[in-house]
Amino acid sequence: MRILIINQPSKKKKLPVVASLLSVSLLAASLAMAAGTSTASIRPGSSSATGSTVTATGSSGSLTVSSAGPTYYVQGYAKRSISFFPDTNAASITALPARTVTTGFSATSGNKYYSKANTQSGATSIYGEAKTKVN
Repeated sequence: MRILIINQPSKKKKLPVVASLLSVSLLAASLAMAAGTSTASIRPGSSSATGSTVTATGSSGSLTVSSAGPTYYVQGYAKRSISFFPDTNAASITALPARTVTTGFSATSGNKYYSKANTQSGATSIYGEAKTKVN
């Protein structure tokens, strides 16, 4: 006569693993929400665009510029918004046709930033984008 014993894993061991996975995912989501992103998208028919303003909560930022046009470049700017002076460039970079480039810059917590994208005047068949991210 054989006796078969089935060893079932305890549910108590799974609880800490699930709890730690949940807390890691919540931390990642909160860090992503802390970063503000401004996007300026050039659509076919236009040659410039301006994104919305975002407030920096930390001291770093990045500017990513993309050009999807066959023969046109896109010049992208991360601009710092100033209320009674002309806005200043925090960063600028040029994306050549069919390229994406990124650069970093120092941001100041509490200051407002936005994206601006330009291409050659008269360009009508281009898609380009400048994306400023501050945290």
